Amino acid sequence: MFQIRYGLGGGFGGCGDWEDTDAKNYAQAEDYAYEKACEDYESYVGLHGLRTLEEIMEEEDVDEEVAQEESDQERESWINFEVREI
Repeated sequence: MFQIRYGLGGGFGGCGDWEDTDAKNYAQAEDYAYEKACEDYESYVGLHGLRTLEEIMEEEDVDEEVAQEESDQERESWINFEVREI
């Protein structure tokens, strides 16, 4: 059995409490934790300084493809997740 926790770094408080998951292996648990961390990040986009795609396009004066790459990099810098086997 595996447990995961996830969240956002910085002023967002990092990872939350451990949650049980029915993942069959470590890689599956890690994928699930990453997905949950991304969902958490997406719930804050447009708030607290986490930029929307449109804001990146406007502020950086780039097209949507470049803005998406920048958005992906920003997301990766904020999310945190952990997996442990119990």
